[in-house]
Amino acid sequence: MSNDAIAREVDRLFEEDRKKYYGELSTIPIVCGSYVPGQENRGVIRSLKKKVRAALLAREWFADNGPPDMQPLPLSYGEREALKGGGAPHILAWYARSLESRKYDVLEHPLFDDYARGVMASEHAPDFIKKEHLLKRFPPRVLPGLGPGLYWQPPEEHARTMERWRRTMDSLRRCRERREDRIRAVIAARDAGRNGVVAR
Repeated sequence: MSNDAIAREVDRLFEEDRKKYYGELSTIPIVCGSYVPGQENRGVIRSLKKKVRAALLAREWFADNGPPDMQPLPLSYGEREALKGGGAPHILAWYARSLESRKYDVLEHPLFDDYARGVMASEHAPDFIKKEHLLKRFPPRVLPGLGPGLYWQPPEEHARTMERWRRTMDSLRRCRERREDRIRAVIAARDAGRNGVVAR
């Protein structure tokens, strides 16, 4: 489908929603999520249409550039979740989510195979995904910019994200340590009280 054909289809879908569900909560065409058709804020509708067009263009691009056995590119939360049963489809779901977070910019985001290999090398990937057959298909190779949640970001942005993530992890560690210290202090005080009662 050409860019113009995709734009016309997206306009048609939103117009259809506007006629059926004007002023009511509805599901965003193609990508899902919620919105209210006919909102006076045309900027919201314009941005949603832009997202849907970008998603459909990414799906078309992926049909030509993605693995033939991994089609089509899932565009909605439901489509992605349906693939999360392990194996390569699970990696595709993460890839699609990562691509969505980059506004479906397929020229900026790494290719699927590079992403999948990065997942296999990532410390953030769960062990269940690192199965032998997947390691053969996607030999691990570090993908700069792949971080927690297996979202990919350009290196500069990734560096800022990782610094925030490290600060958060350090803060959580310190909170855990303080909580454990308080628990030990309560236990020690309780034990000291028991010993004091026995000594009388």
